[in-house]
Amino acid sequence: MAETINIQEMDLETAVDSIITRFRAVHWGKKAGLQNGEAEEKVITFLDALNVNSYTIKWITSGELSETISRLTFEGSELWDQLKEIPERFSTRIRQAGQEELLFELGDRLPEIIFHQAFSHMIDLATDKKSTEYLIGLAMYLCVLTCSAELAGEGSSFYPMIELLEMGNLVLGVEGNTIYLL
Repeated sequence: MAETINIQEMDLETAVDSIITRFRAVHWGKKAGLQNGEAEEKVITFLDALNVNSYTIKWITSGELSETISRLTFEGSELWDQLKEIPERFSTRIRQAGQEELLFELGDRLPEIIFHQAFSHMIDLATDKKSTEYLIGLAMYLCVLTCSAELAGEGSSFYPMIELLEMGNLVLGVEGNTIYLL
């Protein structure tokens, strides 16, 4: 008896594997502190996809990393107002598509896959333990969120973030409507 193969599921797994491969190849923060207009454009494309209109992009240097991380807050952030709704929307869409098992598998696998790669680069970038932990957590969050977006059928809106990371820059987070890039 022939096994039935769900081509859509195979394509989805291939797409997620491709994203993971891209994240594994990222040299996290290799161009940290070097301002790049193309990197800003990636952020703007991502913000446009989320319908975020109120923001300022601010570049920081590696020397400002620790102090900036200590100030990050989601209060009064239009970006956070959009992002905080995403996990539930993705979860619903993934459940409706019958892809929960793949989501759970990603939740188990991704942190370990990304942790070591991110740590090997972030340890050189951050000067203190708190900043290193924040950056590694951010790397894992971005990977899980991007793979979840793919499972939910919204992956393309997150591709600019992958491209930004591949370029060697990082989005650190927000303080109100100021988005910090490194």
